[in-house]
Amino acid sequence: MHRHPRFYLACTASVIAVAAALASAAQAAPAAPAAHALSIDELRTMEGLQRFDRTRLIVKFRSDATEADKEQAMRAIMPTSHQRLRGGRHDRGLASVTNDSVAGATDRARTRGMDRYQLVNLNRLWSVPSAIAQLRRNPLVEDVQPDWMLELQDTAPSNDAAFNNLWGVHGATTTPANPFGTGAAALWQQGYACKTTQPVYVAVLDTGVRSTHEDLKDNMFTNGGEKAGDGIDNDGNGFIDDVRGWNFYSHSNNTEDDHSHGTHVAGTIAARHNNSLGVAGICGDGGVKILPVKVCSSGGSCPSSAVLEALSYLVDLKTKRGMNVVAVNLSLGGMSDSVNNNGIEYFQAARDANIMVAAAAGNSGANTDAKFMWPANLDVENVIAVGNLKQDGTLSSTSNFGVTSVDIAAPGTGIYSTVINSDSAYSWKNGTSMASPHVAGALGLYRVLHPTATVQETRNALLSSAAVEPLLNGKVAGSRRLDVSHWAWGKATSFQAQCGASLTNRVGLWIRTTAYSDGSLRTPLAQMGTALTITNAQGGLMGSYARKTDANGQVLWSFTGTQFPWGSQFSVNVRTDDGGSRTYTSAELACYASR
Repeated sequence: MHRHPRFYLACTASVIAVAAALASAAQAAPAAPAAHALSIDELRTMEGLQRFDRTRLIVKFRSDATEADKEQAMRAIMPTSHQRLRGGRHDRGLASVTNDSVAGATDRARTRGMDRYQLVNLNRLWSVPSAIAQLRRNPLVEDVQPDWMLELQDTAPSNDAAFNNLWGVHGATTTPANPFGTGAAALWQQGYACKTTQPVYVAVLDTGVRSTHEDLKDNMFTNGGEKAGDGIDNDGNGFIDDVRGWNFYSHSNNTEDDHSHGTHVAGTIAARHNNSLGVAGICGDGGVKILPVKVCSSGGSCPSSAVLEALSYLVDLKTKRGMNVVAVNLSLGGMSDSVNNNGIEYFQAARDANIMVAAAAGNSGANTDAKFMWPANLDVENVIAVGNLKQDGTLSSTSNFGVTSVDIAAPGTGIYSTVINSDSAYSWKNGTSMASPHVAGALGLYRVLHPTATVQETRNALLSSAAVEPLLNGKVAGSRRLDVSHWAWGKATSFQAQCGASLTNRVGLWIRTTAYSDGSLRTPLAQMGTALTITNAQGGLMGSYARKTDANGQVLWSFTGTQFPWGSQFSVNVRTDDGGSRTYTSAELACYASR
């Protein structure tokens, strides 16, 4: 029997056994399936199964269709109620076809073809299958799809209270240790703090986020272009009072979570680090802020049109409103037997705006080299498909897999994070939904370290720095698993020191590092993580240390005469956590001795 596309939020494992033939097919890495349009009879069998919204369609016209052609095609099924799919207006999240408010509202969006999409609201005289049948007869209609619905399938060095539970941030050298974690805690252990004077934004397209949660409230997005509660679209983007993002499910400014999934995802990305509370996100020191965009109902009903509109909204925030949105987390998706490129132009527009997308690979235990997971398998450079890694370094049996279609694996089983039961509530969840935000947080972390990095540079850095895990052979491209443990430390700067060689009364030895923002040596960087390694003339290790700089941008290491043979030559190697933006000079790295 033909498997129809079924969309669901990739949160936890629906228990589907992987057949031996399917596993064998994974090793062969077959080409993606050919596109297949569902028949009208197939669509009719799905009408009562809540697979799609029974009142809406998404229509894509050919590039040569004029506005008059579109009007005529729409008039055949609906005289008045057709609107261009876009980032939206404040009243319905949509815009009238009669003006130039094209999808994405930018010239690049128009070039990408986002203006070719229309959202059609059907009246009771038309069913989805009959309306699709009518529109397919028009040669100017390139594609017509139901508004597919997504479903939730939940199961459920730091002073943060639950740090020991966070295996996903641990690494091989942390305490506690887990060699299959992302290694974020290894950076903290070395003194790195993921913060910047210009925070970046990671958008969570999900069920909303509990903005008052104790571990999230300090790292939430605020739209400075809006004045809360005045009922005016202050920043002119078509959304009234979108101070905390936008709700594309109910077309309102209420982005509070009424399910818990989105809040759990947000905690993995940027729960506050080192606040003596709960958990810690991959980038929880303030460098990343969570931008909540609600695309799902409290019951987990998530129209695919809401996801596309949300992407357009984010592109507009980035390109026209000055909000530095660097990544999107999409712990959602749907699998089909054929390629589904519906809305690919919206992802391309995000790519053109230098926005990365972390997307859940899905929880069907299926080989997506042979099937297709939307949006994780869209062929766009900014989309990263993420599989569910277990604590033992293997891929979860419920995670989708594919040596060409799944880009990387990240911790997704037994993940502890923030939930909505109260402002101090935490709980466990499993699935590719939990793996994806580890990557989204890492993307945010990378853009904090490398603010000017492009999509291609970011993608290359994420994948090339991944650990190669033999346990993932035949399951994930390059057998990759997420590893950020070495990201923060930049180019090493070495200098020779021979402190105290000619002194007769040697009572102390100091090595000082001063970190500046640039080569002008005018702006000291306070709280800059600094790592120091000292070796003797023969290359033997004499000591290794890590600390943060003080208010003057300095770190001063003090040693006694018993630690180093007086008068001997040794080398000092210094690294800082600025991501290697420049090499430090001898004026910043110095060695002193006292009598």
